[in-house]
Amino acid sequence: MADPDRAAPFLFDRPESVLARRTHNNLADFVHDVRDELTPERAAGTDAFDVIYLAACYHFARYLHVPEAEKDWNRHACNFLFGIVHALRPEIVPQPLRDHFAEQPPQVVAPYEIVHAVGTALLKASVPAGDRDGTALAMVLFLWARDEARGSASEPPITFNTGTAMTELSELTGPGGAELDPQHLRATGLRFMREAITSLPADDPTRRDMLVAFMRTQARYPADPIPEDSAAAEWSRYMRDGRLDRLDKVIERLRTAVDAPGTGEPERTLRRFELGQTLRMRFEMEGELADLDGSVAELTEALSGPLTDDHRASLHAFLGLSHLDRYATSGDVAHLEAATEAVRHPSIARTAASPAHTQRLTNLAAVLTARFDVYGDIAELDEAVSHLEYAVSATPPGQHDRPVMLIKLAVALWKRGTHAARDADIDAAESILRQVAGEPSDTGPNQQLARLELAQLLRTRGSSRRAVRDLAEAAAQSRTTALAPSQDIRTRLASAAQWAVSCVALGDLEQARTAFGVALSDLLPKLTGRSLGRASQEVRLREASSLANVAATMEIAAGRPREALIRLEQGRGVLLAQGLQLRGRHDDLKAASPELADRYERVCEELVAPRRGPEQRKASAAEFDRLVAEIRALPGFGHFHRQPDWARLRKAAAHGPVAVINVSSLSCDALLLHRRSGRTVVEVVPLSGVTSNDVDRRADDLRTAVTKLVTPGTTSGEKYAQDQVLKRTLRWLGEEIVGPVLSRLGLDRPVGPGEALPRLWWCPTGALSLLPLHAALLEGTGRPGSVYAHDRVVSSYAPTLGALLHARETPAPEAGRTSLAAVAVDAGDTYPRLAALDDELTATRQLSGPRTELRGADATPEAVLAALRTHTHAHLACHGVRDPDAPSRSRLLLHGGDLTLRELAAERLRNAEFAYLSACHSAAPGKELADEIISVASAFQLCGYRQVIGSLWTVEDAMGPLLAHEVYRLMDAPGTPDVAHALHRAIGKLREHERYNEPFFWASVIHSGP
Repeated sequence: MADPDRAAPFLFDRPESVLARRTHNNLADFVHDVRDELTPERAAGTDAFDVIYLAACYHFARYLHVPEAEKDWNRHACNFLFGIVHALRPEIVPQPLRDHFAEQPPQVVAPYEIVHAVGTALLKASVPAGDRDGTALAMVLFLWARDEARGSASEPPITFNTGTAMTELSELTGPGGAELDPQHLRATGLRFMREAITSLPADDPTRRDMLVAFMRTQARYPADPIPEDSAAAEWSRYMRDGRLDRLDKVIERLRTAVDAPGTGEPERTLRRFELGQTLRMRFEMEGELADLDGSVAELTEALSGPLTDDHRASLHAFLGLSHLDRYATSGDVAHLEAATEAVRHPSIARTAASPAHTQRLTNLAAVLTARFDVYGDIAELDEAVSHLEYAVSATPPGQHDRPVMLIKLAVALWKRGTHAARDADIDAAESILRQVAGEPSDTGPNQQLARLELAQLLRTRGSSRRAVRDLAEAAAQSRTTALAPSQDIRTRLASAAQWAVSCVALGDLEQARTAFGVALSDLLPKLTGRSLGRASQEVRLREASSLANVAATMEIAAGRPREALIRLEQGRGVLLAQGLQLRGRHDDLKAASPELADRYERVCEELVAPRRGPEQRKASAAEFDRLVAEIRALPGFGHFHRQPDWARLRKAAAHGPVAVINVSSLSCDALLLHRRSGRTVVEVVPLSGVTSNDVDRRADDLRTAVTKLVTPGTTSGEKYAQDQVLKRTLRWLGEEIVGPVLSRLGLDRPVGPGEALPRLWWCPTGALSLLPLHAALLEGTGRPGSVYAHDRVVSSYAPTLGALLHARETPAPEAGRTSLAAVAVDAGDTYPRLAALDDELTATRQLSGPRTELRGADATPEAVLAALRTHTHAHLACHGVRDPDAPSRSRLLLHGGDLTLRELAAERLRNAEFAYLSACHSAAPGKELADEIISVASAFQLCGYRQVIGSLWTVEDAMGPLLAHEVYRLMDAPGTPDVAHALHRAIGKLREHERYNEPFFWASVIHSGP
């Protein structure tokens, strides 16, 4: 060929001829015809070579004339095709390619690469022109190339372009055969695109480009229609309006279907799957742990049923989410590992092309984000972000769970941005949350949650950067959510707390007070409603930890100490207050309306009764609320079961001062409620030398010291060192807390000869409730002659002012009606032997009156409970177990089993008066939920005992009979002193004992009650 350039077809044709749609389609069709001969070996000496040369020249000519957006793939097609031409006849390659190839010979690529390039160039030209035939041909080219490229690096992009061609063709095709049905084409195309994206590693740059393209494609199509009467349809409506009754109806319908004999398989298994999902959703809104347990049970059971691979993968993913909720409620990392195993089940990877894969990746990302919080591995957070970016891109905008994906993506980006100091991630998170939050009038669950997360982001950023604008908007966003008329109490309470804290940071104390009021007065009672089981209530209360303490600090700062007391009553001892309401005597109500009183009594018994299911509790709680409303409508009963106000709380000082010690992260103060000049006042004593961290550390130090002092094998030198820790703690209490309180009350001096020591009630908060305020060291070093608080006042403890008032208002047994249930039992070889049990039983005989003794094998939990129900007094000498992280698991060890706090909480002992708990740790609350004051002693108060003696730590067994003998001797003597004075005098005698005069022994025992 003399002049290959002049002979080359298309190069000198007019642009409109080169760019003609028919010409392009024909050339692509020619390439498809010779697709099996697109190698030098196969093309040599065949007609296929002429087609290859013709197509190569055509794409060269197109490259010269097409817009910039189409040049790349025409260039690729040109180079790939001329690669074959150059390998066989390099002299016919036109300029300037000929010279370029002479210096850098073109690579001969696989036939599927050539077909893919030709198809992509065709697709990019056909779609803007609305060319159905060209788009269909491009799809055909891609399908062949995809089959040939299996297992190669080119398979993902070829697969993605195949899907793109199918989705574009679906918009150019009317209803027809199955192969060209628009919906079938679209669904298959989207599946191919998802398959391609999920096959690429997260850091592949091609993957991000695919995500963007896929998001644009997906956005053009509505979400698949959901059958109107399906569970998914109700979920979607619930996501929009947050109505909990929707979930209740779905659960009832699904349970009926699962239990119905006529429901066959796989229908039963699929309904069980939906039931498990719905139970988890209701748990996340209402907090009932039985729903979460039911979710895990139903999903686990469904795994054994007949399922498609797709359903099995989704089931594992949602089971992982239920395990994640279990981890969130318990803090047990075993549940987090179970969640991880479920969301990484192999079935999920095998079904990556499923439309449901985005939901599965969202659940995986949620688990990975939680794992980052625990283990701090940034790679897991990066993986979470990658999965969520894909899930958001691959989910239609109208799909009900897409907002959840966006919120989780924002949270993961925020965590990553904070961890790595990447402002771009934080800015992206903010933008996403604003998008989901919508307008203030949008009050669906997702909008509420997005607004909460946005407020948290703004507050955190505003605090770190001292950005007033961020803090102000955080307060505004939180206020909107806290006041929204929605049933999502958990999110609203968290928002109210954010609102308050943001206002504190802004210095707006008045608005902070309002926010704390919304949180404690309105939302907290709803968060822990009576319809929830005790364990569920405790889990939810963890979310409001220390809220009341900070609120009280704000009231103190504003000069409102009365309101500070009210805030502490509203937010502390919440479950105790609920329980006491169910156990009060209401003779005035019985006189005003016997019928209402009887109905009220019945519903109280129902709410206290153990082993009632969630539905029964819900019904009883609703009836309780209706009855309270009816009772309040009676003349003179308008304040029935209202939250405490000053008019009620001031009565707590009627028999002596009460020192409420508020420990918060902002400051620590003593609120002294006492009578002065005929009036009840509250004085504030700032404890400027005390911080919440100090209190936590001192409580830990004391706990370590007293534990080592009773541990066998502790050397004498170590015992001395730990005794000094104990005395330094008592000295610190005296200098920083107890001394200033006694000084302000005028109780810091000895009483005159013959004068009785004054009473003082201590109401500590937080970890301070673990420290013996009554034994604070006021003067000296702890050696003989030192002065302790015990030398200045008769101390008692009150978990809350409300509990103290309840005890005072509950009538004591009539004279001569006293009787005692005396229990003495060892726990066996697992625990140290209690050698003095018989002596302790003998000591209890100082108290006259009827008695029942349960010794050893007779002291079973059932027998002990039966005895408690029939006696006014109780003495239990046994081992006690305290669980600081789960205080409701604390218990007394009896024969054949334990007496647990929850069993005690199910009792209503009408005639109970006094319990002496000669058991280690019986009066020590847990570190977790410290302000709920959950201990064995408080459980006895809850079930009816007005007065309780208990121990803060373990002491020597032989001390028990000595102290008990003196307490009961004094209680039975003529002119009987009250229990507090009896214990105080008994401890005074113990302090004279040669062995037990050290505070390690006598300071452990405390009195709670009036």
